[in-house]
Amino acid sequence: MRVPAAITTRAGRLRAALAREEGYASEIVILPGIFLILFAALQGALWYVGNNVAQTAAVAAYTNARSYQSTTTAGQTAGTQIMDGMPGFLQHPQVDVTRTATTVTVTITGTAESLIPGVQLPPVTRTITGPVERWVPAS
Repeated sequence: MRVPAAITTRAGRLRAALAREEGYASEIVILPGIFLILFAALQGALWYVGNNVAQTAAVAAYTNARSYQSTTTAGQTAGTQIMDGMPGFLQHPQVDVTRTATTVTVTITGTAESLIPGVQLPPVTRTITGPVERWVPAS
């Protein structure tokens, strides 16, 4: 039996092998892509949850720090308690509270948890600025 000329070339042999293939090799090609998409989706979800934790902590810190006759320490404590209650979503969190006579600014910074070792995600930062509660006598 004579071998066709197309099969004698390397590309021809590959085409002939793939023509006999029953679909099993395609799993080897497709599964890494599926896992990559799955890990990317999970990583995005972890970053989103890290943002939500930072936002929740910023709101709690702002609410406590802006209260009538409150202090920056009260705001920092409230923000830290929220982040301690949701561990693992935000790495190296920091709570910065600045209070003046008229405004309060709260900034929460940290890094979202990474599923893939060595992958550095964008930092998570949430800032809230608003007025301080004051007692104003009725005129």
